[in-house]
Amino acid sequence: MHRECGRPVPPGLPQIPMNDSGHVPNIDEAALDRKIWWRIIPFVVLMYFICILDRVNIGYAALTMNPDLGIDPAVFGFISGIFFVSYVVLEVPSNQLLVRAGPKKWLFRIMVSWGIITILIAFVQSPLELGILRFLLGAAEAGFSPGIMLYLTFWFRKNRISQALAVFFLAIPLAMMVASPVSAYILSAAAWAGLASWRWLFILEGIPAVIVGCATLACLADAPRAAPWLKPAERNWLSAHLDETRVTSETPRFIPLRQLASTRDLALLCVCGFLVGLFLTSLLFWIPQIVHSSGLSRSITETGLIVMIPYSLSAAVMYLWSRHSDRTGERRWHVAVPFFSAALCLILLFVAPSPVTAFILLSLAIAASYAAYAPFFTLTMDALPPGLRASGVALVNAIASAGSFAGPVILGLAGGTLESPGGPHHLCCTRHRTGRVRPPAR
Repeated sequence: MHRECGRPVPPGLPQIPMNDSGHVPNIDEAALDRKIWWRIIPFVVLMYFICILDRVNIGYAALTMNPDLGIDPAVFGFISGIFFVSYVVLEVPSNQLLVRAGPKKWLFRIMVSWGIITILIAFVQSPLELGILRFLLGAAEAGFSPGIMLYLTFWFRKNRISQALAVFFLAIPLAMMVASPVSAYILSAAAWAGLASWRWLFILEGIPAVIVGCATLACLADAPRAAPWLKPAERNWLSAHLDETRVTSETPRFIPLRQLASTRDLALLCVCGFLVGLFLTSLLFWIPQIVHSSGLSRSITETGLIVMIPYSLSAAVMYLWSRHSDRTGERRWHVAVPFFSAALCLILLFVAPSPVTAFILLSLAIAASYAAYAPFFTLTMDALPPGLRASGVALVNAIASAGSFAGPVILGLAGGTLESPGGPHHLCCTRHRTGRVRPPAR
């Protein structure tokens, strides 16, 4: 019932929150957006930063780990990708449980468990043990990315969500930028207590996940209605303008496969997600070895610095492109144009005349793909009703993760190379006749 005129509110429209005097409270939307932004975004970016760091550190560890454990490119590709087998299987159920258990408790469970497993990887003695722990790591981390995406929709309205997702996804290129020099330094300098430097890499990068995971219980609120740092009028206003309550109440207990299958455009979104995962995740694991063995660098330190280039470019392009998408309210072209540009760069890469030109084209393809990330997942959430949002976003992310499994495996079977037949100047991971990755110079 509308409290000012006594008429009922039409179905589908939010109830307008009133204060005790019966008037609509005066909410400074810009100030409220800033308050939410600085309370939520920095912490979830830190969480995802650690997630990506722990997910891809195997790519840097491989520079010295593969020779130690006798891992060839095909085995490394399988071990890198097996993470996503358990991740894909448990992705949708995990996101369903996040809605039921509450975001902060479930995110605490995810982070602490993957941090412990990352530390345990430091003590493996064989490729089999490494593969088992990578499989368990995927199971532990399942649901994290779509869970955070869903969580952000509890706080940000449609005209702000793409920018919020863009800053969240900035953690991917930022993690690669930081991982490059930090991992290179650890591999070059850390050899304490009789442990190889690659083992220390897993220990030092696994501990922050446990610490930050515990901090989620104190730093995050499940939703605006549970946030003590919001005023009552602000909580009521946000509840009227966001879908959090509907997502929580309308999400079914079981995975709604029939409803998902009938959702318009969801199949196309899944295909796009698969192809992006196929490309980008392959590079997250393989790019340190590709750069090191292509002749572009002469040491682990130089490799780390060169790998920073495409991800620094990606961070800038991702934020600016997503901000433009939010300002215009347009999503489809903001997804299609970057994907087409990335595809064009990849086609040109195979006729590049030199490793430098090939690396420039590869960098542009990476940046273009990341530019589409936030508009793509915003488009995905817009295509789903609140009750299907938890399972739908998780499904698209799971299919993307299936591509993330296939990509490293395919590249490993190709010998860790982006070289076309007869193309001696393209980027590749050089191998000895035994098939093992060449041990890097320090």
